[in-house]
Amino acid sequence: MAIPNGYMVYLLRILAAQGALASIYTDPNDPDGFCAGFVEAVDGKHVLMCDLTPWGQIDGWRVRRNSDVIQILSGEEYEQRLGMLMAHHKQHHRPFFTDYPAEDTDLLLSVLLECKARNEIVSVIIGNEMITGRVTEANGLRVKIRIFDFFGREAEIETVTLREIEILEIDTQEEKMYGILEEMERQRMQLLPSNEEAND
Repeated sequence: MAIPNGYMVYLLRILAAQGALASIYTDPNDPDGFCAGFVEAVDGKHVLMCDLTPWGQIDGWRVRRNSDVIQILSGEEYEQRLGMLMAHHKQHHRPFFTDYPAEDTDLLLSVLLECKARNEIVSVIIGNEMITGRVTEANGLRVKIRIFDFFGREAEIETVTLREIEILEIDTQEEKMYGILEEMERQRMQLLPSNEEAND
């Protein structure tokens, strides 16, 4: 039997206030499938976490839907081990927001607007589809993202409604990879001769 969502939100709010490490389970078909990290902010619909790899290294931030959370663990051996590994790797938790939005603000929208302001690369997961790019526009209903192609070149703008978004990722391995590809493409373009030079 699923625990009422209100109770999950209550637990997430406590963890956010404590700044504690927690493991969040979201897949009822995979009891071993979970994510672990620091719960940073919660509203009625979403939770923002700074995620850690199983090796205790920071792997960016993710915004997930509260309705997908089916179990929360904190203070167990796994979280204790992650804390030890973090210390070994000299990893320091750096919160996403300098000033966190008020509880009555839309957390997902606040994160998207902050990403737009910082020119951050983001990934949006909807079902089995992932799109990666930069936020060009966002409001309470939808977000426009200038997506990258497979090689990190800017492509078309895609519009996504906020309620479709299952997970929003920022500064994870995926986005870092596209940042590298984008830089490689920029350097390649600088090395190409201009038309005038080519005609000399």
